[in-house]
Amino acid sequence: MDDYMDTTPAHEPPPGVESNFVDPVSISYQLVTVIAVMSAFMILLVGGRTYVRLRVTNSFGMDDWFCIAATLAVLAYGGVVLKLCDKPGNIMLGIHLWDVTLRKYLFFMKLSIADMVLHRVCNSLVKMAFLFFYLRLFGTVRPVRIMILAGMAAVVAFFIAYLIVEIVTCVPWPSEHGGFLDETFQARCLYVSPRLLLAGCYFGVIVDFYILFIPLSQVKDLELPRKRKIGISFIFLTGLMAIGAALANLVIQYYLDIEDFSWSSGIAVYATCYIEVSMGLISLSLPVVLALFVSRITDLGRTLSSWVRRSREHLASGESTSSLTPAGSRAAAPELPQHQTPGSGLPGLRKFIRNLNRSRAQQTEPGTVMSTFNDLTTADLSYHAHLKKTLKPKQTVRTSSNKYEKFG
Repeated sequence: MDDYMDTTPAHEPPPGVESNFVDPVSISYQLVTVIAVMSAFMILLVGGRTYVRLRVTNSFGMDDWFCIAATLAVLAYGGVVLKLCDKPGNIMLGIHLWDVTLRKYLFFMKLSIADMVLHRVCNSLVKMAFLFFYLRLFGTVRPVRIMILAGMAAVVAFFIAYLIVEIVTCVPWPSEHGGFLDETFQARCLYVSPRLLLAGCYFGVIVDFYILFIPLSQVKDLELPRKRKIGISFIFLTGLMAIGAALANLVIQYYLDIEDFSWSSGIAVYATCYIEVSMGLISLSLPVVLALFVSRITDLGRTLSSWVRRSREHLASGESTSSLTPAGSRAAAPELPQHQTPGSGLPGLRKFIRNLNRSRAQQTEPGTVMSTFNDLTTADLSYHAHLKKTLKPKQTVRTSSNKYEKFG
């Protein structure tokens, strides 16, 4: 039996082609590269987001917990996918199906259940993180709150239904004594599984557009110039990167090639699946990290400009003084005092250090909104606070009775 499992291909090779179980041609490196690159960007941005929320703004919330949980789930999903690859996992993704032994194919069928469940977990956690983020921003607006809660209910309900169907159809029944190689099981799972994946793709794309609509529907109510509204909209539109990957995955799933899945479609399917979930986390983290980066660059630019201006003023002052001094008395210039007044040295450096700390969260009285959009990069880096600061430009204080307090 062991010899049969190790010498029989999972699919009959085309005429004139022989199975190669020793060193088959493999393209699994493409999938490994995608996972490595996307994981690096995802960890970098999620780590930056976590740092900002914990150490800079002290505003760690439920959306951050879901973001971290989704990141761990995505990394676990990437590990499972790498295990399914020909290299380094020594299974089947990346090589022709006729170069795969029955033993490897059997292991793939078992592990693919965990793969499908993990992908749905990742997808659901990312969407819940977005919804909790928007609940944090717009939770006091009743219609928007209802939309967000409805989206959460839909995500959870679909996840439960998906999980039940996957376990019922792609786990061998007690009557199927052949296990994962039983013909009845193979026929059922191979019929239901692609359609279940396709349904998950359709649902994911629809929910992604729904989630994107929630913040964009609120931007129009901001009392800002059109250019600033467009700028805020582009921040939210970074989610289109994840939607693009989901649409690509949907097209590939629709034209899925079952006959040689491990070679023709497998790499593209798993690559777009991983790009979708990792890009979702990148899009969720990018606004928070970008706010910190822009704040630091803005403060540095202002500090350097101030330093250059002070230096020029100092040089100009020195030149005018020296021009009034007789030439013969220049050598007898008075010596500098040995002790300077405390705090009088290096004003540019002191200002630079102070400005580096200006981007920390600023306390405001309850029911007030800070000033203009132009001050965004030097105030509270919480993205929630940033949006609130854009509600009424050129206005120092707004009372809690203002109609825009609904964004609090």
